[in-house]
Amino acid sequence: MKSKLHKLVALITNNFGLKLLAVIVSVGLWFVVNNINDPLEKARFNNIPVEILNEDEITNSGKVYEIIDNTGTVNVEVTGKRSILRYITRENIRATADLEQLTFMNTAGIEISSTRNNSELEFKGNIDSVKLSIEDMKRIQMIINTSTSGEPEDGYVVGSVTPSQNIVRLSGPESVIDQIDHVEAVASIDGYSTDINTNVELKLYDAEGNDVKSNSIKMNISTVNVSVTILATKEVPLDFVISDEPAQGYIANGMIESVPSTIVLAGRKAALDAVTKFTVSDASLSLEGKTDDVTNIVNIRKYLPTGTQFADSSFNGNVSVLVGIERLVTRDLSIPASNFAAGFGSHAKPDTLDVVLNEFEGRENAQLRVRVSGTQEAVDAVDEGLVIGVIDMDKIYERLALEEWMVGRYEGEIIFDFKLSEGAKIEPDTTYTLTVELKEHEDTEDESNSDV
Repeated sequence: MKSKLHKLVALITNNFGLKLLAVIVSVGLWFVVNNINDPLEKARFNNIPVEILNEDEITNSGKVYEIIDNTGTVNVEVTGKRSILRYITRENIRATADLEQLTFMNTAGIEISSTRNNSELEFKGNIDSVKLSIEDMKRIQMIINTSTSGEPEDGYVVGSVTPSQNIVRLSGPESVIDQIDHVEAVASIDGYSTDINTNVELKLYDAEGNDVKSNSIKMNISTVNVSVTILATKEVPLDFVISDEPAQGYIANGMIESVPSTIVLAGRKAALDAVTKFTVSDASLSLEGKTDDVTNIVNIRKYLPTGTQFADSSFNGNVSVLVGIERLVTRDLSIPASNFAAGFGSHAKPDTLDVVLNEFEGRENAQLRVRVSGTQEAVDAVDEGLVIGVIDMDKIYERLALEEWMVGRYEGEIIFDFKLSEGAKIEPDTTYTLTVELKEHEDTEDESNSDV
């Protein structure tokens, strides 16, 4: 046994220097060959976000921080063997900054690591630390202003815009929160002709209308549901009801002008179909005691037909109205007796009876003088040759509760059967006497029969 041990020692120590050299050369060759087959390589991963650890070091004291100078992301260079580096992706790279290590300059060192083969890799970042701006935290509540963008389909307008909630709570650095002037939720309605119900992102603006953006702003909601009603439109004329009469000797000449003269209404189709005109009866347009044109501004909003609104949301409802007044003029007409007659309707007289207008009996050339009054234009337009006077016999019949026409004397008013121009009237109404009698040939026939 000792002999074998001596032989083994002798074998190891014999030419020991050469044997040690052989081992060293073998190991060196192994490293050379290994590095040729699996060399060191570098990979670059840009814009890796820095994860902040232990934020409560700041937030617990009523403060809030914001990462500044673009130090919230880091570009990372990773060095490692090809066989390892080939499996490293961006998702494996982690950059952290621990606020427990915050310096008096408000910086925190960035530690870079990998979630895979971390010990076999080397990391280098383009920046060493994050820089923070630390301020007092401010909390506010703001109203959400809702509006729309784009235009609905032709012939339609926006009716109402209603958010599911109208308050948002905000918190963040005081200097950033103080920049916020208003919060907007804008729903797109371009090309729509039906109601819309959509989720809209909230956007923050300063007093000049510029976006306020900061990762340090916290909001209890970031979107809001907005309902938009889309209404049909219809253009209708304005119709003014004028009350009272002007001063004695004056007359409304029928001229009513307004600016605008028509109004575009918006509403559901059923409501618009029921509207043919926009009727306005306002006390400010009273003509009582007036001798000159009446001009006034009338707010027509309170006269909106049920279920409608102004299509133009910027229109305040004020309309300028002019009602014309002029002096009353008169003209005397001479109407020949041949232009007068008795008019029978549903209560026709028997063929055996005749009607004679007593005032004209036996006066073939008799004329009735009639006075027309009104505006100058309306009075001048009357053609006395076309004026026909008719006594309404049905009216007499019904007034006296007759069962049939009988011979006798009756009284009735003449109705002038011609179309007066607007702004003219005939005065005064006159009562005439007429006689219902048997026709002459009937009397002659009866006498002949009695002779027989």
